Amino acid sequence: MSPARFEQALLARLARGEHVVLYGPRGAGKSALARRLHDHFAQQGIPCGLATATACLNDITQAFAQAYPGVDQQALPRRWARTRLTAAADRHEGVLLLDHVSVVGTAAIGFLRRLRGGIAGVLLIVDTEKESEQRRLRARHLGTCAIPMRLTPHAQLRSLWREVCAGQGLPTLEPHYERQLLRAARGRPGWLLTCVQLLKEGAHWRDGLLHASVLCLDTEALLRHGKRLRGAGAAGTE
Repeated sequence: MSPARFEQALLARLARGEHVVLYGPRGAGKSALARRLHDHFAQQGIPCGLATATACLNDITQAFAQAYPGVDQQALPRRWARTRLTAAADRHEGVLLLDHVSVVGTAAIGFLRRLRGGIAGVLLIVDTEKESEQRRLRARHLGTCAIPMRLTPHAQLRSLWREVCAGQGLPTLEPHYERQLLRAARGRPGWLLTCVQLLKEGAHWRDGLLHASVLCLDTEALLRHGKRLRGAGAAGTE
């Protein structure tokens, strides 16, 4: 399935009020997809809220309030606010996009289940790296279906890499460096874009040589933890 058809299929499911779990590795493009979905629903006049990180029921409530800004719930306890927001969604069905879902307790799961049946479509985006994580995710039954994020084919990833590097004014890498970075990306366009940002800083070059292994480690660490594994000065220690 092409990326455009994949996106259209997700839009259709959410517009029907389905609850969908989208899972895949960090850097696969899930967050970028969520932003595009949000823009689409906003343009269509469909209430839509986006949580950039979802660890508790309060994060879901804030996304819900974003979808229905006209609902007066500022002075209310959170539980009553959710009741008002649910009533608004019952009158005008909306969509919740919940990114980076991590620790979600039983209260949050119970609340999301009450939104089924035509009240709100929900997309839960989960970072998973291993098959064991995917099995545990499916066993929790967070949504009516679980869909893996479509990874980018190698040829398309290579074209993206060259296009972005040229646009950023970066020099053309030697073929063996390019192959190493594309292998490390494993179909993840977000990984490549993060790698380009690090490459622009120039800290992974020493005497005209690229310390590609450290660059790959730092890119992975930046995606996972928001910081480099060994710091920008580590290139000289490879």
